[in-house]
Amino acid sequence: MRSAIRRRSHARRRHPTTMAPQLRLLTFRPILVPKPWGGRALARFGKDLPRDVLVGESWELADLPDGTAVDATETHSHVVGGPHDGWTLSHLISTYGTRFLGSAPPTPEGYFPLLLKLLDADENLSVQVHPDEAYVAEHPATWLKTESWYVLDARPGAVLYIGFRPGVTFGDVESAVGTRALVEFLQPFDARPGDFHHLPAGTVHALGAGVVVAETQTPSDTTFRMYDWTEEYSRAPRTLHVTQALETLKLVAETDTFLPASESEGTRLLITTDHYWQREHQSDGDTIELHPVHELRVLMVTNGTIHTRVGQAETETYPVGSTILIPASVVGKTTVKAGSSTVVLEIGLVDAPR
Repeated sequence: MRSAIRRRSHARRRHPTTMAPQLRLLTFRPILVPKPWGGRALARFGKDLPRDVLVGESWELADLPDGTAVDATETHSHVVGGPHDGWTLSHLISTYGTRFLGSAPPTPEGYFPLLLKLLDADENLSVQVHPDEAYVAEHPATWLKTESWYVLDARPGAVLYIGFRPGVTFGDVESAVGTRALVEFLQPFDARPGDFHHLPAGTVHALGAGVVVAETQTPSDTTFRMYDWTEEYSRAPRTLHVTQALETLKLVAETDTFLPASESEGTRLLITTDHYWQREHQSDGDTIELHPVHELRVLMVTNGTIHTRVGQAETETYPVGSTILIPASVVGKTTVKAGSSTVVLEIGLVDAPR
């Protein structure tokens, strides 16, 4: 059974669908989030970056309650183009129900149950951890956050910090939190394009400098910082959340997944969780076979180009950096053909492939 991300529920009025536009493939305006560790790499993935701004995150699909984001001034993605131009994800859910979302439930407040991002870490991110369900149950102002990283690009020598080295004790962490010594206890992984890492809630982690990832996560911006590299980068100090982090972190991850990059064309299942599943498709001009269930799907083009068609409609082309949402009622009518040297992430909510 899929677990609830928030405990409080608010009924949302369902709009009649008789006059609503016909559902189709949907793209959304990215929400660009400045970060002190950000850079300019997301321009290579089609993002129109404002001048003289360090952009760390592009929120590709977002639908968070107002006032719950740390640095983002906007928390709701809006459709770009077509008859749904300007619609939010929660508007689509309340209007179309299962025709849009399929059998997956929205959050208890009626919001979209995923947050999808592109992240550009030009400098090291803070060492941080996110709360699990047990913590959230006792702290209503927090939200569960489980996430997965797919590496898109990495400078030579770049690393990811995920979890602790073997033998590290809680006392070690407690004495080092807030200092550079904490980093010595973290487990580094070489960052290589095509690598996949899953980070369950409670996993202490940090993106290393020079890494760009696609991130799939539960809809939450709750982050507890443990160290922020202020001296190394002369950053303005930001709040650390030592007490909350120590209550939340797990010395040994309950489950973790690392899949190195595949050198072969084809499809592979990357992860199945209680909240989402994800597959990777690598193709050089062939048709991409979507998982054949009538459930909502999201495609993230991480390399190359895809060409899509819904029924007898005209073909649409999406370049690298595109994020495309396929409503549940449209999946069975959609064909996807890859361009040369194309990589696509396919993300679903329920009925994961085996």
